Amino acid sequence: MPRLRLTTTLSFIALLVGIVGTQVLSGFTDDWTGPPPRAASQVVPRLHRVPPAHRSHAAPRVVGARREPVAPPAPPAPAQLVPLDTPPGPSSWAELRGHLDGRVVLAIDTDGSGRVISADVARSSGDPVLDAHAVATVRRWRFAVPAGANGAQGELPMRFDSAAPSTPP
Repeated sequence: MPRLRLTTTLSFIALLVGIVGTQVLSGFTDDWTGPPPRAASQVVPRLHRVPPAHRSHAAPRVVGARREPVAPPAPPAPAQLVPLDTPPGPSSWAELRGHLDGRVVLAIDTDGSGRVISADVARSSGDPVLDAHAVATVRRWRFAVPAGANGAQGELPMRFDSAAPSTPP
């Protein structure tokens, strides 16, 4: 019986040491964002190899390696703005009556915490009331910002449809 207690006690202590150790070591990696993205110029083209029927235990033999010209890297895609907090806009439905249909594209800049610094109309819906409503609404939102970034920029398309089932009367 004393041996069982000793074994149980030592197992419990080992479990606690493992849990505490994991928490301590995890604290060192909180700010790690992962490996840097590979540029297109770092990608090595695949070489033509001998077909599997002719393989032996020797190292594979490279046959006719051709170097393909590397295309210049494509321009970075505009950042995807992901809303985290979307409180309702300041306009009432009465003010927007007759101005509920259209598509507005907004150019948005955020700070490091995801709060909107500036929101401007990139492509208008053709309805200035709807455009102003979209800008006023988005100024209250908060967006996801990549770790370690000072903010995010991008375009946010917004579609307004008075016939949508989620629109209140």
